[in-house]
Amino acid sequence: MMWLHIDPSYRETLASNGLRGLPDFFSYGGGTRIKNLPDRTMTRLTLAAAEGEQSFFLKRHFGRMRAVDRLRNRISGFHGSWGRKEFEVIEAFRQAGIPTLHPVAAGEEPAGSGGRSFLMTAELTGFQPLHQYIQAQYTPPLKQPKLQEKRDMIQEIAAIARKMHTLGFNHRDFYCGHVFIRVDGGLREWRVLDLQRVDRRRWLRGRWIVKDLAAIYYSAPRPMITRTDCLRFLVHYFGSLERVRTAGRLLQQIVRKTERIRHHDRKVQAKRKAASLKPSDVS
Repeated sequence: MMWLHIDPSYRETLASNGLRGLPDFFSYGGGTRIKNLPDRTMTRLTLAAAEGEQSFFLKRHFGRMRAVDRLRNRISGFHGSWGRKEFEVIEAFRQAGIPTLHPVAAGEEPAGSGGRSFLMTAELTGFQPLHQYIQAQYTPPLKQPKLQEKRDMIQEIAAIARKMHTLGFNHRDFYCGHVFIRVDGGLREWRVLDLQRVDRRRWLRGRWIVKDLAAIYYSAPRPMITRTDCLRFLVHYFGSLERVRTAGRLLQQIVRKTERIRHHDRKVQAKRKAASLKPSDVS
């Protein structure tokens, strides 16, 4: 069965730019392609609107979801296609008070039609990935006001992680590059992105909690984020220093997972470097 959702506040803007029905989103040829993979594409598009131009990201998926992913989604209470699933996760995050993207439109074709689906979100204005913000703002040595600002930031991201896990969500790609921040007048705003792989469950989730915590730990830039900062994050995440002290086994798992992520990244980078070398470079 075909499914299409369009945010009513964007319906006129989309329609005036030729985006009315499901086929329009799949056939749209404008914008700038920023990701082009066999199973999905990502396009940034700027559309004329009554109040001026507005920019969006259109993620289109091609092909059916694997059986194991369909089962995981069913357990989590989400629907089948990647586009619809990510839309539903975004809505679940928003309802739970976890800051994330604004979904503008989403849709999926009937299961027997090839499994195409899409998700369109409003562009984040003034936000940047957390690791870039940390690198720009917290290069040591820091004076006391800046040090306190960093500590407050760590407390806030720990609260987001704790709330996400307390409510049963596992991000499964919880790197600093998937957490965006904007600072306006001293107030920090947050957005958690790339929710395509999120699942939600109450059992058999220890490995995913470990992976989320290892990912945010691994991707936090050094020397801006110190070992003391990491401990401070854990204290806020667990609720007290005493709880951190009693979580020895979990902390060991996080450290081991971090090393596995680091080893995997080195292998990937080595392969990319080798692939980028020209024949003349290695002859």
